[in-house]
Amino acid sequence: MKKIISLAIITIFIFSLMPLAFAQERTEIRIKEESRDDNTKTRTEVRIREEAKENKAEARAEIKAKAEARRKENVDRLKVLREEQRAKLEALDSERLDKVSNLSRDRLQKIAELDKRQIERLTALDVKNVEKIAELKKERLERISKLNEEKLKRLSELEKEKLEKVSDLNETEIEKFTTLSRARFKELANLDEARLKVELRALKVVKIKNAEDLDRRDIPEARLTQLRQTFDKAKEEFDEAKDELKEARDKLKDARERRDEKATLEQAKDYLLHTADALIKHLEKIKAKVQESENIAADVEAKIVAEIDAQIAEVNTIKAEVQTATTKEQIKEAAKKLHTKWARLKHLVRVHAERVVAARVEGLVNRGAVLEKKLDHILAEAKEKGIEVDVSAEVSAFSEKIATAKDKYKQAQDKLNAMLDLKAGNATNEEVKAVADEAKSLLKEARDAIKEAHDVLKDIVKKIREEYKEADLSEEVEVEIEAEASVSAEASGTTTASTEATTNTQATAST
Repeated sequence: MKKIISLAIITIFIFSLMPLAFAQERTEIRIKEESRDDNTKTRTEVRIREEAKENKAEARAEIKAKAEARRKENVDRLKVLREEQRAKLEALDSERLDKVSNLSRDRLQKIAELDKRQIERLTALDVKNVEKIAELKKERLERISKLNEEKLKRLSELEKEKLEKVSDLNETEIEKFTTLSRARFKELANLDEARLKVELRALKVVKIKNAEDLDRRDIPEARLTQLRQTFDKAKEEFDEAKDELKEARDKLKDARERRDEKATLEQAKDYLLHTADALIKHLEKIKAKVQESENIAADVEAKIVAEIDAQIAEVNTIKAEVQTATTKEQIKEAAKKLHTKWARLKHLVRVHAERVVAARVEGLVNRGAVLEKKLDHILAEAKEKGIEVDVSAEVSAFSEKIATAKDKYKQAQDKLNAMLDLKAGNATNEEVKAVADEAKSLLKEARDAIKEAHDVLKDIVKKIREEYKEADLSEEVEVEIEAEASVSAEASGTTTASTEATTNTQATAST
């Protein structure tokens, strides 16, 4: 019985192992099948890669064969040329050769007669521009093909009629024209040939590294330091004079309220003296700011300084009259003179202050003009490295904004110069005020245009840095620029005259 039970247990155990054995066998079979699948997949991938390589090789071979066939066809078209002319064109790569090989015989002949470097510059242009330039007369083509690639590209983008007009200029004039900013280039391209020649004759092209090279005056650093110290001192003394003037006014008011005639006379005299001091310090402050503005021409600076000195002398004369006054009538007469002088000075001071602002705006415009050229340098540098940065529209917009600012500040400057030529004494207060108001408005428009240009510049710099990370706008490079709008200065704005200095001068005359 025990044997039967033992056999039964063994049998049960053996049967219990069978599912495990079958499961293991199925797992092994699945693993083998998956392995076979992996091997098949690997072989498939290898075959696909090999086929891709073969396809690429075939595609390259086909492209090469087509290029060779196209080049042979292009070369065949050159057989109409003489051997030395044909050799120059055959030395071009297929892409450049394509741009000229389909031209008519006459146009092809004109290009073939250029030297090798001229042909290379010309064939670097877009096909449509190559075709447009090839239509020019031989002498016109020879002149413009001497330009560098950047200038030739700018010229080639002109409309046909404008291109023909510009290519009729002499080489010096063409060089000047292609040096202009985009906005100025566009403006002059619309002129007739006679007017264009006049404009080009009037401008000068200079090579500079920064906007400060355009300064109208070169003031030694030691002199600048001295002038800035003079300005700071005059400003401090003007602020002190205003405080003292306020105290004198309060004392005068108190004496009147007390009906103390003697004290009123003394305080009126003291008030007038402080008024004169405030006016003198304000004039000295303006004079120092004009003197330190490197972008105010020397002859203009001399005229302004002479005029301010004359005004200071007149105020000092009135001040001396106040000091020697002993009667109510004498003080009233001095107060009347001082009031008249202030009525005159408050507008003249504004005119000179706006001139300093104009000089500062001119400096900002110069920096913008130089920056446009630096952008061109960076974009050309990127292109040489095979990096394309599409900011053509933005740079054109930047150029237009700077041109607008230049136009506005020049209008303001012309008005200010006209007022200076009147020598102030021949102009009425209303005329002086009108000029100051107009100049202020024009200069605001100029500053607004500069701000808009700066906003455009931020977009340009962002796009450049995204594509060309090594770009360095701060790099000092030599650029060619129109020197008509000269000068940049760091002149800061001046404080307008304080009306408090003479608000109550007329009232003083009634004491």
